[in-house]
Amino acid sequence: MGNPSLILVGWMVAAMIGVGVAVAWAWPFWMVIVLGAGLVGVAVLLTRDMWDRTRVNREDVMTGVRHLEQLSEIEGGAGILEPDALGGHIQRLVENVKTRMTSLEDERTKIIAIMENLVEGVVAFDPKGKVLFTNSSAHRILGLDAHAIQGRSLWEIIRNQELAGLVEGCQELAWHERRQAEVELHPPVSMVLEVYALPFPFSNQKKGSVLVLHDVTQLRRLEQVRTEFVENVSHELRTPMTAIVGYLETLVDEPSLETPNNRKFVQVAHQHAVRLSRLVEDLRSLSEIESGKVVLRCESVPLCEVALDVCEMFHHQLSKKNLQISNMIGVEFRAWVDRDRLIQILVNLVDNAIKYTSAGGTISFQAIPFGDERISLQVKDTGQGIPSTDLPRITERFYRVDRARSRAEGGTGLGLSIVKHLLQLLDGKLRIQSELGKGTTVEVVLPVSPPNLSTNIL
Repeated sequence: MGNPSLILVGWMVAAMIGVGVAVAWAWPFWMVIVLGAGLVGVAVLLTRDMWDRTRVNREDVMTGVRHLEQLSEIEGGAGILEPDALGGHIQRLVENVKTRMTSLEDERTKIIAIMENLVEGVVAFDPKGKVLFTNSSAHRILGLDAHAIQGRSLWEIIRNQELAGLVEGCQELAWHERRQAEVELHPPVSMVLEVYALPFPFSNQKKGSVLVLHDVTQLRRLEQVRTEFVENVSHELRTPMTAIVGYLETLVDEPSLETPNNRKFVQVAHQHAVRLSRLVEDLRSLSEIESGKVVLRCESVPLCEVALDVCEMFHHQLSKKNLQISNMIGVEFRAWVDRDRLIQILVNLVDNAIKYTSAGGTISFQAIPFGDERISLQVKDTGQGIPSTDLPRITERFYRVDRARSRAEGGTGLGLSIVKHLLQLLDGKLRIQSELGKGTTVEVVLPVSPPNLSTNIL
């Protein structure tokens, strides 16, 4: 069966042409004009009805309507509309609409085919939050029947407050913005989803919303297994490594090591044992953070005092390498953090700065306000800098810009990864700027008050 609207228009066009011919032969001239104008009106109404139903291009249809109206005008008593001409123009208009409808249907078929073959689930909602479209992956991920969810709200389909909040939040987003969240679904569907929510133009300046669902359940399970494995291994290695380092430190200073070679062998063994011990400790710290076992004791911490404590910790290393460190943080600057974890962050940053800054260089602490409710704590050095191509990856586990130098300096490749994860726990942000040959600035952005009193502007 064809489209009912198209069939109706076809019959009306045929009737109009037949009546026009009869009128041209037998009816008075003024009746031809009246009937022609009436038929034009019917054709226009039917055409506009088809446009409303199929959403064809408004400009194309209106151009055709204006053309018909121009044909029906009588200027100065001349230019009478002939019935055959009227029928021809209406027929061309109908054919144009049919062509546009066919083209739009082809495009719609292509888009649906693409959507149906996506691994990610896609759910589209109208401005009222009712389901407009879902693809096969969405049915599989949510465990729902396609016909049972059309025209229903998300809350009716699956009672998850986070997902419902993402859909509602799309109304507040600009067209180019999107929101991202990791959502855990519980029985009957138990999985972890990475969800992206974004708006799309609907009609009359209203916004629809789209959810893109990516199933990361297996990935999170593998990460959990890896974290538990690293945690167990580092725990088992920690005690023997402490003993090995202790015995080697005793042997290094042992007077009975008469030959230089013997002392050198012990020193090399001690250096590698210390590096391995640091690696075990960093792995333990990282696995502890990732597993969520870190207990935070946040308070209002004076940043100047913390920076002074860190400077004292590195006094020997700074003197040995002839580096200058300065604390330019004002006494008025404070942050809402766990003091011990902030010290751990700064120790990692200063340790990196010392490793990659040549003798005679400088390292400095600075702090400046960042918006109304945050503070920016900066660690600057005059070191070798980081290539721009490496900046996006330097917080990855075991990633090193200069592998040979990092190993020689005793680096584990986990320092910045630990910093990044700790800042996520502290509601902070990490920003790094660097220029080759001139140095690096690592910026730690922290809240100045508890989360329920501060506004997250990042």
